[in-house]
Amino acid sequence: MSNPGNRGPRPPLANTGRGRAGPFGALLAAAARDPAAARGLALAYSSLDLIARAKIVEAVVADARAEGISASAALAPLLAVEEDAEVARAIANAISAEGGIGLESTVGARALVAGDELRGGVLLVRPLHGTFVEVLGLAWRRDAGVTHSLFDPLVDDSAASAHVSRLPSDLRFEEMPMSYAIDLLAPVLWAHRRTNGALPPGVERFADLFSIASPLE
Repeated sequence: MSNPGNRGPRPPLANTGRGRAGPFGALLAAAARDPAAARGLALAYSSLDLIARAKIVEAVVADARAEGISASAALAPLLAVEEDAEVARAIANAISAEGGIGLESTVGARALVAGDELRGGVLLVRPLHGTFVEVLGLAWRRDAGVTHSLFDPLVDDSAASAHVSRLPSDLRFEEMPMSYAIDLLAPVLWAHRRTNGALPPGVERFADLFSIASPLE
């Protein structure tokens, strides 16, 4: 990470006014409650070079304090896209220093299920922080394996169920216990991998639910 004594000007993403009316402060506040704003922040952040990203982390912490809000919720989507170990450690440390304020989840895990092992679909919803969740959706046929897959890494829980519209329209989904959905989906995924040699996109983020992470490495 750059030497604090040699810092240049802050990158454009953070080069805005201070105070509650400042655009950057408003973006930080929005990122804590709006998935679109959080994604926008993460997308802009990921497009920067290493030095600029390190400065952004410092700017987020400083500006969040100036705004009187927790930096944790704004830092969480940055951590999700950060590939450099040192910068990722700085983000994690900043979140830890605030005790994770703003990262408490207010929603629970849930599942929507349709059909059976012969033909069916599952939508898994897992909490991240606040009302933000990640969503995995899959549909399958026994003779073809997984035919549809979707993964949304960041969405508000209120909009998560709408993702079933991206799965076959003739499937009728109903809310079921997460354990039931996992028991139904696990053999489908094993069969798909045996046939195709790999899991569908997005499944690796949920692999811990199926105890399939290690054997697939």
